[in-house]
Amino acid sequence: MPLSFVQAIPVIIEQVAHLKPSSILDVGIGFGKYGVLLREALELPYERYARSRWKVKIDGVEAFEGYRNPIHEFAYNRVFYGRIEEILSSLGQYDVILLIDVLEHFEKEEGKKLLQDLLLHARKSLLVSTPRFPAPQGAYLGNAFEAHKSRWHILDFVDFDFSYLHIPIGNNGAEVFHLFPTQSASRKQDDAVFIPEAQEKESSGPLTIGAYIPHKHLTGGMKMFFEYLRILKRRGHNIVLFWRGERNESAIPEWSLLGKGEVQEILISPHEPILPFIKGCNVVIALWFQQMEELAESPVPVVLFEQGSEFLFGDYQDLRPDSPVRQLLQKNYAVPWPIITVSPLLGTILKIRYGRNTTVVPNGVDTDFYRPGREKSNNTVLLVGNPQLRFKGFDIALQALEKAWRIYPNFEVHWVCQVSPRVYGISFPLKIVLNPPQDELARHYREATVFLFTSWYEGFGLPPLEAMASGTAVVATDCGGIRTYAQEGYNALLAEPGDVDSLAYALVFLLQNEEARKVLEERGRATALEFSLEKQALKFEEVLQGIARNASLSPFSRTTG
Repeated sequence: MPLSFVQAIPVIIEQVAHLKPSSILDVGIGFGKYGVLLREALELPYERYARSRWKVKIDGVEAFEGYRNPIHEFAYNRVFYGRIEEILSSLGQYDVILLIDVLEHFEKEEGKKLLQDLLLHARKSLLVSTPRFPAPQGAYLGNAFEAHKSRWHILDFVDFDFSYLHIPIGNNGAEVFHLFPTQSASRKQDDAVFIPEAQEKESSGPLTIGAYIPHKHLTGGMKMFFEYLRILKRRGHNIVLFWRGERNESAIPEWSLLGKGEVQEILISPHEPILPFIKGCNVVIALWFQQMEELAESPVPVVLFEQGSEFLFGDYQDLRPDSPVRQLLQKNYAVPWPIITVSPLLGTILKIRYGRNTTVVPNGVDTDFYRPGREKSNNTVLLVGNPQLRFKGFDIALQALEKAWRIYPNFEVHWVCQVSPRVYGISFPLKIVLNPPQDELARHYREATVFLFTSWYEGFGLPPLEAMASGTAVVATDCGGIRTYAQEGYNALLAEPGDVDSLAYALVFLLQNEEARKVLEERGRATALEFSLEKQALKFEEVLQGIARNASLSPFSRTTG
């Protein structure tokens, strides 16, 4: 319909006003309200009330000429009636292009092509808004273009440089994406940025490996890294942990199996530079992007172990192109130390946004610690993760479970989490398990009938792989990094992020179908063995040795090209 969520209007107008454009193209103008509102925001504050005094060029495109009305003629300089795909090539450049509640009217591939084409005509940016859950919709007042054909989420935009904001509206919401033109494909990068894929080589001698610990929270990324440290230590390397904490506080988290006497720990005061402490290392591993700037002038080679974050996916709740977070990301990822990523998806994001080449070393799982058990609990669905992290999609999980319960009210849910969630109005039985020891977590994986994972996006997504290693069937969203190891219908049942119906039906199917569960359990276990912790740790070690070896031959260049 020729209308959109009114709750998104202030955000969109604010973004356009911040950009101070001299020209705007509004694609899919409908009734024409954005033309009027933009005139108010961009002309009236400067006493340009009369139309004859307006300075900002605002053009519009509308596929359905039946929407023509006096607002079109008043608010816009020109309105082109017809399909944007046919009109765009005849238009010039605009500072800002708006695509508000239009994208859902295209099939996915057509929509992505349109985004690419629009960016070629945008000097500053392209603002896109689309409903999180478009309602079923056909023609409106004879306008067949109003039919809804697709639903879009954050992973549909990973081939672009963008910032993202979700505006909650009841059980729905507006997904707002601010896309920026990029020339990353033509950027030159110093060879020091790129590390060739790890290959079989003669083993180097023991390294002194420094690790700059950013925090001790139990996350998949930190858990993975401390597991790698255990194996690297066992293989004869010296491990030094650098940590900014309280006096006499260990850098090793309580949940880690790494022994406190196995590694050297160096406590650094909050305002003390780290560089003087790392001179004895062969290589230093940064674990958070902000550490890159601090380590830019390191006397020894540095590598960033990038496992993904909300920031890398553009999900930092600030759409401005010059937002502090965006500038911080650009500054740190421009530091030309090499980067290890845990999935091809993260490699793609870093290449497109920052022109960085990376080496992919997928995460691994301890297939002895996470192993199948003898018996399963009776129809238990397992959730694992922090309910406070919005991108984990636990609201979607609860909706899917509620829908599944209405179809098949014969299961219970166990939720292993770091903090107690606030859950209201559910029909199914729910057991909360707070901060269990790691061996108890492994038991929950083994005993579960089905593991449910509903993230909107993930750099890798370790819990489903842990469930596979434990011989438990997996239902998950196709959340990006999970594609590193999960294959739809082969070792997991995958649904689009946010697709409550598909997740619910997949749960019911597996709860009722033991034979299908057995197939996924066996294939999942085989997949986990391919991604065993030992195998992946050896690849990680090989990359570290390559960095240290290359650094000994010639100093790393710190020019960005």
